[in-house]
This record gives sequence, C-alpha cells and structure tokens, in this order.
Amino acid sequence: MEHNEQGQRNSAAEDFQKSLDQLQHLLEENQTQEQPEKEKELEVDNTELKPPVEKAPKFNLAEWEDAVADIEQYFESKDKDK
Repeated sequence: MEHNEQGQRNSAAEDFQKSLDQLQHLLEENQTQEQPEKEKELEVDNTELKPPVEKAPKFNLAEWEDAVADIEQYFESKDKDK
C-alpha cells in the first residue's frame, strides 16, 4: 500500500511540474507579446515627462521700442538733411 501511495505522489508531482512548465511557457509568451506595447508606453511616458518648452515671445516690447526709436531717429536725420 505504501508503494501505491508513493506512486500517486510521484504522479501528482509530475503533473504539478508539467502544469508549472505550461504556466511558465504561457507567461514567457505573454511577456514577449507585451514587450513592444511596454516600449510604446515608455516612449509616450518619456515625452509626457519632458518639461514643457517655453516658447520665447515672438517679439519683446523693449526691442520694439528700440526699433521705433531707431526709425524715428532715421526719419529725423533724413529731414535734417533736406
């Protein structure tokens, strides 16, 4: 009878090991399928983590005032030359 119990234990252990092997195989397949998706997620996450680029204003008020002053000075000098 002990021999029969040992045989059942061995059979159960083999079945359990087969199940573990199948599970491992499924997990490995699933992991390789998800890998490209995770890489895409990482790309998206990286772009979201970048600090927003602060765009410089197209013009600066002080620069415009300087430009206007230069233009006025130019016209004044042209008028004096006449």
